[in-house]
Amino acid sequence: MQGYVRDLDALLLRHLSMPALVEAVGARTRSLIAESSWLAPEFRAACDENYARYLLYRDPKNRFVVLSLVWKPGQATPIHDHSCWGIMGMVQGSLEVVNYDRLDDGSEPNRARLREADTVMVEELDTGAVLPPWNEIHLIGNRSREVAISLHIYGRDLDVFNVFDAVTGRVSPMRIKYYNVDRCTPDYVI
Repeated sequence: MQGYVRDLDALLLRHLSMPALVEAVGARTRSLIAESSWLAPEFRAACDENYARYLLYRDPKNRFVVLSLVWKPGQATPIHDHSCWGIMGMVQGSLEVVNYDRLDDGSEPNRARLREADTVMVEELDTGAVLPPWNEIHLIGNRSREVAISLHIYGRDLDVFNVFDAVTGRVSPMRIKYYNVDRCTPDYVI
C-alpha cells in the first residue's frame, strides 16, 4: 500500500489531464488488487446495517483518499455523485454500477432530472471509473450472494456528496462516514 500511495503521489505531480490521470490510476489500481494480501482483515469486515467504509489513506495535501468498502449481499448506495474523479477496484466479488444521465442543466438548486443510462458489472480484479462531468452520477450495489470488497480512490477527501432521488428530483447533501473496525459504527464524520 505504501508503494501504491507513492505512485499516486508521483502521478499527481505529473499534472496529467483528468482522463489520462484516471487511466493511469486505474492501471496502477489493477496491479495493486491483483494480489490483495496487503488488505488487513479488519478492513475486510462487513457490517449488517450498511456497507462498511474504511479509510485506508488520506493524502495530507487533500489530493486523494483511498478507502476499502465491504458489501454484504443486497447492500447498495443511494444514487449519488462525487464531484471529483474516482476509481473503484474490485478486490473480491463483483458490484453492479447503475449510471445515470442528468437531463437538466443544473440551474435549479436541489433539483435534478435523471435518466438511467446503463448498468455495468465490475468484476473481481477489474476497475471502474468516475470522471465528471461525463460519468459521475451512479448507484453501486452488491447483487450477488457473496460479500464483495472494493477499493475506492477519489480525487479529494470525500466529506460530502450529493444524493439524488430519481422519482422526486430532489438533490440533497450527505456526509460520508467511516466505520470503526470493531463495532461497525461510525468512527467519525468528516
